[in-house]
Amino acid sequence: MIPVPIFSGAFFIVLGLSFLATIAVVFWGAALGLVPAARRSFGRHRGRSIGILAVLCAASLFFVCAAVVWLGVDRESRKEQAALHPTLTAPATLLGVNMPVGTQLSLRDATDMTSLDEAHFPHAVSVFAISAIALSVRSEGDDEAPQDAPSPTNLPAMELIIASMQMVDGWTCGASEPLEVVLRHDARIKTPYSCQLAAGNAVAQSPIPDGSRLIRSTTAYGDGLRDNDYWRIDVVDDGVFELEGLPLRHPTLRLDRQRNVMAVEYAVLARDTRLGDISYPAGTAVSTGLRGVREKHPGAWVFRPVQGHPAHGKDHGDIAEGMSVVQAIDGKVQAIMPN
Repeated sequence: MIPVPIFSGAFFIVLGLSFLATIAVVFWGAALGLVPAARRSFGRHRGRSIGILAVLCAASLFFVCAAVVWLGVDRESRKEQAALHPTLTAPATLLGVNMPVGTQLSLRDATDMTSLDEAHFPHAVSVFAISAIALSVRSEGDDEAPQDAPSPTNLPAMELIIASMQMVDGWTCGASEPLEVVLRHDARIKTPYSCQLAAGNAVAQSPIPDGSRLIRSTTAYGDGLRDNDYWRIDVVDDGVFELEGLPLRHPTLRLDRQRNVMAVEYAVLARDTRLGDISYPAGTAVSTGLRGVREKHPGAWVFRPVQGHPAHGKDHGDIAEGMSVVQAIDGKVQAIMPN
C-alpha cells in the first residue's frame, strides 16, 4: 500500500506565500499607524498602494482562514482533553477505590467515570489495602484458568505507584518501580503480578538480593504441558543468591505457590566452587529442574563450563566448553554429556 500525504507540496507552498502576505499586511499596517513618512508615501501613491494592499489582503486570506480553522480545532481538542482528564472536586469511589478531592483522572470516555485509565492522588490513599499515590488500570490473562476453557480469561489488574515499601501476599515490594496486582473475586483476593523486591525477602532460607524482580508466571510449553511454578524471580544482575550451598549470580528462580524452588536457570557461579571431586570456576553456567533433564535426574544440577574456563575432576580430567555435568548436590556425578 502506497502512503498518500494528506496535504500536497503545493498546499504548503500556497500556505507559505499566504503567510508572507499576512506578515506584509501586518507590517505595512503598523508602519502606516506609527510612521508619518509611510502615511505620506501611501497618500502620494494612493491608487497603487491601495491596489497592492488589496492584493496582499486577498493573498493573506488563505493563511488567515487556515489559522482560524486550526485555532478552532485546537480549542475543541483542548476541551476534549480537559473532559478526559478531570480533577475531582468532591470525594468519589471509582473501581472500588475511595479517591479524595484533587485526584487527577484520565478517562477513556469523558461521559463515563468508570472508564478510568489512570488516577494520580494528592496524597497516598489505600488501594485495596495497599498505600499508593497513583494507579493505572490494566488487564492480565488468567493462567490459572482451566486449559480447556473456551476462551481466554482476563483479570482486572492495577499498576500502583507506591511511596514506601509494601507487603503484598507475603512479599515485600520496594517503591522504586511500579507494583502491579491482579484482582480476583471482586478484589477480595489480590496477588502481585510484578514488583521490584525490597530487602527482607527470602526463599529456601536464603535472602533474595533487593532490586530483584518478582513476576507472577507459570511455565507453559508448546505441547500444552504446564509446570507447577507460580512465581518467577529474576535476581538483579549483580546479585548473588545461595541455594544448596551454590553461589548463583543473577539466577532466574521458578517457585511453586508455597515458594519452594522448582527450577533455576540463567545462573552462573559467582565464585570458584567444588562439588564432590569436581572443581568449577566462577562463570560456569548452572541450572536445575529444567524439562529434559529433571525426568531422568530429579533434583540434580547441570553445570556447563564456558570457553576458556574448563571444570576439572579428579576422575574425569578437564571438562571443557560444550559438555554438561549432571551432578547431585551430594557430589555424585550422574552424567557427563554434550550440551
